[in-house]
Amino acid sequence: MERANDSGLPADVDEIMDLIGVEAEMSGCFKWNEQAKVKADMMNVPRRWQPSRVSAEALREKCRVVGLAEDETVKIAQYRNFRFEQEPTD
Repeated sequence: MERANDSGLPADVDEIMDLIGVEAEMSGCFKWNEQAKVKADMMNVPRRWQPSRVSAEALREKCRVVGLAEDETVKIAQYRNFRFEQEPTD
């Protein structure tokens, strides 16, 4: 699996999170439309966000690194956790 840097995330997720950070910095927050894009990507491309590929800890740390507030970091973690808790286990 390709890693972009020492974030512990795959390059594609690392890049997405960098873009989210840039957008949040420009607008001053993690806007609703950017939240919707992240949720849509998690639903439409689930393999990108699989827990075996993206650890919750690495994702939370990357959120902090790109400048998201704690409540925004929690939102992203909740989106990811909700998505994969709903997957059938058989």
